[in-house]
Amino acid sequence: MRKSKPISAMLQLCKLLLPLVAVAALLPLTGCWDREEVNGLAIVTSAGFDRMKDGAIEMTLEIAAPQQKESSKTQSGDRKEQKGKTIIHSAVGETAGDAQGRLQMMLPRKIYWGQLQVLIVGEALARDGFREQLDYLVRHDEIRLRVAPFVTGGKARDFFELPYLLEQTRADFLQRESARVFQKPITISQLVQRFSSDQQSAILPFVDSSKEGGGSEGVPYIKGYAVFNQGKMVGTMTGNSYFGMRLIMNQLKRDAQTVNVGGESPSHVTLTTIRSNCRLLPSHKEGEWQMNIHISSGLSMIQNTTRLPMSEPKHIRKVEAAMAEHIRKNVEQTVAEVQRMRADIFGFGEAINRQNPREWSKLKPRWDNFFPRVKVNVVVDINVRRIGMNSAPAGLPPEEQRKP
Repeated sequence: MRKSKPISAMLQLCKLLLPLVAVAALLPLTGCWDREEVNGLAIVTSAGFDRMKDGAIEMTLEIAAPQQKESSKTQSGDRKEQKGKTIIHSAVGETAGDAQGRLQMMLPRKIYWGQLQVLIVGEALARDGFREQLDYLVRHDEIRLRVAPFVTGGKARDFFELPYLLEQTRADFLQRESARVFQKPITISQLVQRFSSDQQSAILPFVDSSKEGGGSEGVPYIKGYAVFNQGKMVGTMTGNSYFGMRLIMNQLKRDAQTVNVGGESPSHVTLTTIRSNCRLLPSHKEGEWQMNIHISSGLSMIQNTTRLPMSEPKHIRKVEAAMAEHIRKNVEQTVAEVQRMRADIFGFGEAINRQNPREWSKLKPRWDNFFPRVKVNVVVDINVRRIGMNSAPAGLPPEEQRKP
């Protein structure tokens, strides 16, 4: 009987502690009391900035549209068509932050920036400078620094109104387009670092709408680079210059190039890039700085319109020499255009600083005037690594081969 009293007391103590233990176990399941529900958020996937004629800033947002399931059917048995995946809203303010506040007043949901993927800047704002408006995005605690910025010809709002898109959202479209074109996409973080550097030069993908795709509507695609100097857009690099820039910056991604190997027509060979590497090697000769650009590329042949069988090494060397000369002229032309813009986007100054910091400290104060006069030497090494399935031109009789 004496032993039963301690047991009874322990049972009573357990009964008293049981509710406290249950409450403690439920505390981690209470959730975040100060968070917004998803149904109360306007989730932004892409944003656009434009400069108005009076100097105001127009902000355009692409917001994920809530998808509602259509369970009802018409009398014929067909389901109702679903609406678009996103909706577009815009507002004008004195600054980007002011425009966002005006947009928030128009929307019943709280604007949420956590899913922002791309930023589109109109050409007028880019040429006027948008560093001040970039401050809003960098300062906001919801916006990630890996957001990809783009510049569009015309207004950013016009880009959002283009109907032709293969992806569900403009953000998805631009991200896939950037991944298709560039090895290393540019981010807002990198852009801010470039604007804060000694040269204050940068590049952004330039998106334009072209009629080349047929039809009445323009087809948006990355057409080239927008070049910035002192935080303002000073020009664009398109066409052959676009290829030359990507070559120097090691951004090539299976790009195709066609060269003329000489001789009777037809005499064109088309090759695509397998790998490419570019090095900047500054040198100081006779009291002047020079920049040596060394390029090595491995190529794959995808079409041969000549009469030359590419199984013979001498014909391959002829193609390699023609392509090396084509790339050399292209790179020299590209560098000349950039020097006219006075924008050291290739990092010539950084290369000199790495090699000789003491000399760079002397050049730095007058680099804006010195950069356009830097002599450039281009050395190109081409290696055709693959010729495809056919060694001889397709369908050409043997007696017609080996004729240049």
